[in-house]
Amino acid sequence: EEAKALIPYTRGVLDALGMKHGPSHGEIIMTESGPCLVEMNCRAHGGDGNWAPLARKLTGGKYCQIEATVDAYLEGEEFH
Repeated sequence: EEAKALIPYTRGVLDALGMKHGPSHGEIIMTESGPCLVEMNCRAHGGDGNWAPLARKLTGGKYCQIEATVDAYLEGEEFH
């Protein structure tokens, strides 16, 4: 039930910020009156990148967030 409120709220925040492509990190808390934004940043998760090999394995060996973001901006036609 919370996901039904959190997902559209988070997408709305990203849209309001103009974040169309790329990774994001958001923190939102659920209050009695609904979601409440704590922070939203345009960055990949985990500063040291130790997650990248796992991300590639989870996407068939092709991408991690950083590589997908670079492709989205530099190879826009192919990315879509």
